[in-house]
Amino acid sequence: MHLLAFVDHVVSDIITPALDPRFDIDRVTLLCHRSHLDLAFDILGVCHKLHLNAAVETLPADSQPLALRQRLQELVQGGVCFNISAASPVQAALAYDLAREYRLPLMAIEHDNDRLIWLLGGESSRLHSGTEIAEGLSLEAYFALYGSRILTIHYRLERRSPRHEQLARDLAEHAALRPKSLSLLNRLCNDLDEEQFSQHPLSSGEHVLYDWLLASGMVEFRDSGHMRCLDARARFFLAGGWLEVWLLSQVAELAQILPVSDAAVGVKISHHNVENEYDVAILCNNHLYLIECKTAAPTSFQQRGVGLENLFKLNSVAGLGGLHAKAMLASLYVPTESEVGRAESQRITLLAGPQLRQAREYLREWLMS
Repeated sequence: MHLLAFVDHVVSDIITPALDPRFDIDRVTLLCHRSHLDLAFDILGVCHKLHLNAAVETLPADSQPLALRQRLQELVQGGVCFNISAASPVQAALAYDLAREYRLPLMAIEHDNDRLIWLLGGESSRLHSGTEIAEGLSLEAYFALYGSRILTIHYRLERRSPRHEQLARDLAEHAALRPKSLSLLNRLCNDLDEEQFSQHPLSSGEHVLYDWLLASGMVEFRDSGHMRCLDARARFFLAGGWLEVWLLSQVAELAQILPVSDAAVGVKISHHNVENEYDVAILCNNHLYLIECKTAAPTSFQQRGVGLENLFKLNSVAGLGGLHAKAMLASLYVPTESEVGRAESQRITLLAGPQLRQAREYLREWLMS
């Protein structure tokens, strides 16, 4: 089947039907106005990397409906199917009119839950309305749809380290009881002297953490209690990366029951030469979920909460390039009332303080939302 997919804006639903073998789509044509050619060619690049036979065709503007209808009519030769998931209202209306006239199938994908909607012609298909589209996107492909390029990934779902996950689990349990200890560890790893030793010693009261660090094989101590991480990987992990690794391990367990197609820690991307890094990125049900992890203590002794600046930053990067990502802030500390209100207004989910003990359940509910 030949899929004619409109590109008035970018959503993953434009090409996900072509990645579901049940549709038996052998060709994709991306339809867009000249003003959206850059979007269409980003998507075309993804199609080619996924070995899809794809091309781009330009359309007249919505302000020229007769010319637009005529151009669409020229394209509906043979066995074609319209996908109006990312069509403008005018494009969708004209496509529907032509599909009804020529008895062609016309579909849309419900963006919130990634389910198929047949508007015309679905009765002849093996898939009925309400069918969930199969997962087929990687993080690289998803970001590429939005004109972004992944530069590096620190730690990936399919290449996890059981040893690091066990160490992360230990620190998660410690953090639930004594979050300030893990904030102290974060500071020690980032406040270094010329010899890469911490500028401050580990507190004499941190016997449990001291014994754990020695047993981990990641650090060495001077007699004075000053600590040095043995390599860059250890420093990343102990400076807060453990929370990211632990959350990814929870996602890995949820992947047994949820449609998680990809997930990673430390995803650094470039968007129009502007670089950003996401602590945890998850693709579930062909949608992107981003988690910002914070193990540092509030910036001043009097300050409480998770930090409004973290919420503002997360809100900004989650929408970078029109990503449509859902966002979560994971913190060792409990948010203030004003921060809870700000998070709700920005549609940011909070996983904070004691909630970390039930992280898997919170993540499951979030990924299903």
